Amino acid sequence: MKAYNKFLAFTKKEENKELLVHSMIALIVRIAGAGSTFLMNVIIARHLGVKESGYFFLAVTIAIIVGTIGRVGADQSVLRFISIYSKEKDWEKVHGVINTLMKWGVWVTSITAIVICIFAGFISTYFFHKPEMKYPLIWIALSVPFFACYNLFGMALQGLRKVFLSVTVLKIIAPIALIILVFVWNPTESTTASMLFFFSSIIAALISFYWWRKDIPNVKGKFDTAILWKSSSSLWVVAIMQQLIIWSGQFIAGVFNTPQELATLAVARNTSVLITFLLAAVGYVSAPRFASMYKENKLTELERYVRNTTRLLIVTSLPIILFMWFFPNFLMSLFGKGFEGGSGYLRVLVLGQFINVATGSVGYLLTMSGHEKDMRNITIINGVLAVVLALILNPIFGAMGSAISTAIAVALSNIMAVGMVKKRLGFNPINILGI
Repeated sequence: MKAYNKFLAFTKKEENKELLVHSMIALIVRIAGAGSTFLMNVIIARHLGVKESGYFFLAVTIAIIVGTIGRVGADQSVLRFISIYSKEKDWEKVHGVINTLMKWGVWVTSITAIVICIFAGFISTYFFHKPEMKYPLIWIALSVPFFACYNLFGMALQGLRKVFLSVTVLKIIAPIALIILVFVWNPTESTTASMLFFFSSIIAALISFYWWRKDIPNVKGKFDTAILWKSSSSLWVVAIMQQLIIWSGQFIAGVFNTPQELATLAVARNTSVLITFLLAAVGYVSAPRFASMYKENKLTELERYVRNTTRLLIVTSLPIILFMWFFPNFLMSLFGKGFEGGSGYLRVLVLGQFINVATGSVGYLLTMSGHEKDMRNITIINGVLAVVLALILNPIFGAMGSAISTAIAVALSNIMAVGMVKKRLGFNPINILGI
């Protein structure tokens, strides 16, 4: 009864009501996005088989890493500045932010994509020892600029608090488009599947551009590029290091392990990150508010709001975490014959993601409050740690070593961010009891 009364008191507060309602909307759409991604992975794995899907997933991993790095840290800068200036209805600055950062991101990713296409044969044969991956890598490299576009527009829509459109752009359109294209073409080789991935990225980029232009006044944009670069340069390093934390295990497995092991590790990793859709759903709602509350110096409100988001995350994520921990064989078997061996990888990765969710939106909190350099330093330490651990553990334990290295780096990165939030903002974001 006491717990129920506490919950009623929680829901009566206006800010909590907004958090619950908007998070529920984001969660529903994010579940659809997670389901779309999961279904896409299942369909690709079943169409291509273990070996060919191994080439496809490795090529996609490379594209995601390159695409994220090529966005020059613009994702979080777009979110932070558009959150602030859209609330003030300063549309000139909003346009200035997106125009400048989009230009940087598209130029860098386009140049990188061309370089990868030129050296695709060399990368596939001499680095990964998988010459069959050349043409899948070329097609997926070509998708990188479009991937960058729809991610930046998605983050911009999040800054406008267009939660439904943002999540749809970031997580739903491309997977659904790829699923439809796969059913139309019925590919059996990784090259054809990679070509379809390219077309699905174009579709997502076009739709995201349309929604962005439709939702804001059309005025001339202007913003101080020095301010943007100061923020983005630190966040660029964060983006690079976060990719190392997330993907280095998979990347190093691509060098040392067979395509079959690689595919199994990839689907285990992709399944484990479904846990974070709750973190992302709450983040879509809370990140813009973190930025505006901090700018307005409402630190007491910010502390209360952060703790409420963490409570919400822990309560809602536990059932999913427990299901993945106790039924990994069932989940891995969905991908087809030969994938059940990855249930151990899944359990290890789930532990790392549990810490990620239980610590709350600490990464967003640091970057939205202007402490990009602290986040940069944390991710540098853990990015290097992830690579070193994978290089040590993979030769000893095989793909399991890569899973362990990723889980440790993910968990430690979030624990360190919690400590930095306490130091910079003066409160403990995981003290959900308020003691």
